[in-house]
Amino acid sequence: MASLVIKNGRIVTPSGVIYGGLAADGEKIIHVGSNASLPPGNKTIDAQNNFVIPGLIDPHVHLAPGRSGSIEESLRAQFLTETEGALHGGVTTLGQFVWNARGKPVVPVIEMAQRVGESASYIDFMFHAGIGDEDHVAEQAELFRRGVTSFKHLFNPPAGWREPGAAVAYCHEGVLYRSLDNIARLGSPAIGMAHCEEQRVINVLIDKLKAEGRNDLAAWTEARPSWVEVMRMQQAFEISRATGGPLYVVHISSAEGTDLVGKWRSEGHNVYGETLVGFLTHTADMEEQLGCWARINPSLKYGRDSDRLWRGIREGSISTVGTDHHSLPREEKEGGGGKHNNIWRAASGWCGGMEHLLPVMMTFGVNAGRISIEDLARVCSTNAARIFGLYPRKGVLSPGSDADLVLVDPEKEAVVDDKFYHCRCEYSIYGGWKLKGFARTTIIRGEVLMEDYRTVGRPGYGRYLPRSFPLSAVHRLG
Repeated sequence: MASLVIKNGRIVTPSGVIYGGLAADGEKIIHVGSNASLPPGNKTIDAQNNFVIPGLIDPHVHLAPGRSGSIEESLRAQFLTETEGALHGGVTTLGQFVWNARGKPVVPVIEMAQRVGESASYIDFMFHAGIGDEDHVAEQAELFRRGVTSFKHLFNPPAGWREPGAAVAYCHEGVLYRSLDNIARLGSPAIGMAHCEEQRVINVLIDKLKAEGRNDLAAWTEARPSWVEVMRMQQAFEISRATGGPLYVVHISSAEGTDLVGKWRSEGHNVYGETLVGFLTHTADMEEQLGCWARINPSLKYGRDSDRLWRGIREGSISTVGTDHHSLPREEKEGGGGKHNNIWRAASGWCGGMEHLLPVMMTFGVNAGRISIEDLARVCSTNAARIFGLYPRKGVLSPGSDADLVLVDPEKEAVVDDKFYHCRCEYSIYGGWKLKGFARTTIIRGEVLMEDYRTVGRPGYGRYLPRSFPLSAVHRLG
């Protein structure tokens, strides 16, 4: 007898959508097939013709420390609130970025974050380690041994980035080369990640726009045009080719960036592109609705860019969709100013991402005919699992995989208002929008944590996910 059986569902599998169900025994899926083939279960859920998809993996999350309290206290509070919201957005695994300043080790921060996450998170989680200098490069072997196999580089160093103890560890071309060279020698699933913008050009454009008196959302985009993203992407791809280290470019925002990653992928290079859900739905000309709430790095672009990103998802140029989830309070987001004409003082980042990821992708992707439900499962789950070394444990509904799954009601509608979010979200770029297509029930490793739109699980159920690796590889680095 199975511990859990789902029946009467539209099951999204690697080979297509089938009508029937699946069975789990403990944490693992043991059977996927027709209703008639399902074993009896201790608990049976009628999917009522809803889609059943693999749990979403958000590869781009910042559970960032707040301005008050210790880093550990802030992180614990955010694991509690933000991962409950994730359940309602169909997210069952998150990828958290872990940093330390230049000259300060990352490993102790990873240890703290793992301890806190396993005591407070509703959902499973992996870590991406920030690499900013040679000291961080020297930690890669130990991080890899601990199952941290993805390494992010802020490849957009601004003026003053070399200052000792700088809070954010930016990196230059030499550090990226050393890091990707290490990654190549470590082997799969080690991978580099890069934020690609040419910050020194951006600074010149910002000074020009400020001198013109510009302070609106469109000015933020004019200061960070598509070509400053593309020129850094090209450099990063050349370093990836030279070293043989695979590279994943985070939050691609532009048509030109999508074209570039598509070109390199079509030529057989081991590179991947991620976009953000907000880039698919919002544009730089939405000052009246969004103001500084939409400030993000890189910037929002325009309709042609959103259209190209959707096409990139369908054709494979864009491999994953993340959220760049932050949970800044409104006062901190606005930097003490207001919502409008305040772009330079505001903080970058978007709230509520994990919770609105699924309904936004359903509303403007699947239900709008831009992508299929299979596309959604691929770019919001399967590809991330493959890229980051979690497949086939995660990202697929198949016997032997973790029973991470979401029942999706494609007809469920709701307006994004003050009562919409379960996470901490004092403002939203989707405020007032009607969304259609929601997670009805979310299950992680066979445990029902959100059922019929209500949280029923407990914090601390989530686990840290070390990625698999060959032990011998750790000794290949000097």
